Amino acid sequence: MNVIGKKAVPEKWAPIEDSERYTLLDLIRGFALVGVLLVNLLYFFRIPLFAHILHFHSHPGQINHTIDLLTAEFVEFKAFGLFALSFGIGVAIQAERAKLRGVIVEFFLLKRFLILLVFGMAHMVLVANVDILALYAVCGLVMIATVRLPAPVLAPIGLALIYLPQPFSGFPKLAPASTWRAFVADANRIYSTGSFGSILEFRWLETKALIFPLLANVGPETLGLMLIGVAAWRFGMIRKARRYRPLLLSISVVAGAIGLINTTATVLPRSLGMAPLNFGFVHVFGDRVPMVFAYAAALIAWDPQGKSAQRTAPVAAAGRMALTNYLMESIVFAFLFYGYGFGLFGKLSPLTATVLGVAFYACQLGFSVWWLRRFRFGPFEWVWRSLTYGHRQPMLQQHSKPATAARA
Repeated sequence: MNVIGKKAVPEKWAPIEDSERYTLLDLIRGFALVGVLLVNLLYFFRIPLFAHILHFHSHPGQINHTIDLLTAEFVEFKAFGLFALSFGIGVAIQAERAKLRGVIVEFFLLKRFLILLVFGMAHMVLVANVDILALYAVCGLVMIATVRLPAPVLAPIGLALIYLPQPFSGFPKLAPASTWRAFVADANRIYSTGSFGSILEFRWLETKALIFPLLANVGPETLGLMLIGVAAWRFGMIRKARRYRPLLLSISVVAGAIGLINTTATVLPRSLGMAPLNFGFVHVFGDRVPMVFAYAAALIAWDPQGKSAQRTAPVAAAGRMALTNYLMESIVFAFLFYGYGFGLFGKLSPLTATVLGVAFYACQLGFSVWWLRRFRFGPFEWVWRSLTYGHRQPMLQQHSKPATAARA
């Protein structure tokens, strides 16, 4: 047996065992998942994304406006960034496990990310273009070239990708607002009443014209967060969370304050139809990334144990099945909101959609716990791992103890 941190690692090259899992990483994914769910539901399935960008509020009423403000302040972009950070941590763990078994990690990750890219493209084309899988796969493929670099090198590269001007910044160029308005008008009509075929055709046109450029422009930041996730693992921040707790709490407080100030300066004026405020040097740090760092540092510093771990076990279970839960959100919401299903597109207020989203996430928590008591992987995780490792993986749990009880 080899050892990662304090965890025994079987010699066999196979998907991670319960004894190797870092439940804290699953917990981070689980919290990110609910944020992604709410943002996707509110601003992709309920109304067109670019309608939200053009008009901050879609419905009148103080409660609806408060939901828009709170989502933009604390969740929008931050949940996706938290997922990217956790993705990098997962890659670091995979690379370390591969090295201990003499596996060429670059070949393994290449296969893993190409399969994820297929998942992402299928999801984007057939279900909904509210997709992060393809973006993560492409960033992962680029990240392969850096996978053997040490943490002191990876962290500055990650920060440079986030904060320094990029050679291809603004490429491809985003479409002008007039194009957005034209697509919003068509989206309101086609998504709400169209057949599967007409929605499929329109979605592809919308993806090429609007979504691909949008994803390309957030690519450097996403890759930067992934590299910082790899560096955080190699610095030992996950495995030795107690040792790093003072630093993590300091990061959470300082980054959280910067992110909160900058987000408020952007979101509040936008909700009032005003130009964003500029708080001098603080503005340099942006709003999204500091909040991501604040959330991640707080969760790692917390590292729940005992009764706290039991209470958060359902969230960790949902995070362990993040791929399945993410795809099921899209499949269910597509059926609820698109014309070939219940056709709710454009008909729900932010309040109604938020209640629906919270209820759906609660169902995912219960389902994830139930599923992982019986099976080793979520359904889509099982397919991904079976294809990656080149043979069908055993699915049934060998023990009756819930998988989510495994502790870091």
